[in-house]
Amino acid sequence: MIKENVTFTCRIDDTDKTEQRTATMGYCYATEIAFKDLAGQDIADFMTEALPLIQENKMPDIKKTIYTILSCLIAYYQSIGEEPPVKDTDLMNEATPLEIGTAFGTVLKLRGEFYHIPTGEPAENPAKGRGKAKN
Repeated sequence: MIKENVTFTCRIDDTDKTEQRTATMGYCYATEIAFKDLAGQDIADFMTEALPLIQENKMPDIKKTIYTILSCLIAYYQSIGEEPPVKDTDLMNEATPLEIGTAFGTVLKLRGEFYHIPTGEPAENPAKGRGKAKN
């Protein structure tokens, strides 16, 4: 499992007050199973939908975005036998757009590390390279 900590604004139980909570997000096959259970869709298919929107500075489907974050939280905390310190209601009602964007970026990063997906633009293929021009 690949993991990273993220901070969210969360409601303090049975009050109108909020606090910052740091939670660990993890990516592994359990994450993908949790997302499929929540969204009814493969996470790879959602990523295919989401990435072009992100490149256009648009937010992907918020419900599925929250499901990706929840899936990472569920996967990690189930693996250690604990309840996540961040609930779905915290993500929907208390978390800021910046926190959701940062957490979704973390999901993308963790998924990339899990599958060893290189970041950035692909390097030029040396086989096709910039050799001599053909006449």
